Amino acid sequence: MGTYKYYLLDNGVGVPHEIYRGEVVPIEQFAYAGLWRAKKDGSWSGRDEDVTLVCNLMSNGDFNPEDGEITEEEAMGHLAQWRAPGGRWPGRE
Repeated sequence: MGTYKYYLLDNGVGVPHEIYRGEVVPIEQFAYAGLWRAKKDGSWSGRDEDVTLVCNLMSNGDFNPEDGEITEEEAMGHLAQWRAPGGRWPGRE
């Protein structure tokens, strides 16, 4: 796996909802560099329909990548829990 920054998007009331990973770039380039959303099947998608939400939230001031940044270990922990048998995938599949 390469070197990425990981971001946790909550559902607006603090409940983890989606995980993104992005290239290590200055915060000003967050929405313009490589950005991918974790999917339930284990893949990462950089398609517009998968990353536009977080980019729009950032441009509206409703998501700050610096505040939403988490470690790779935290990201993988959430994903493992969500994908585990009996786990519940919280966001868009």
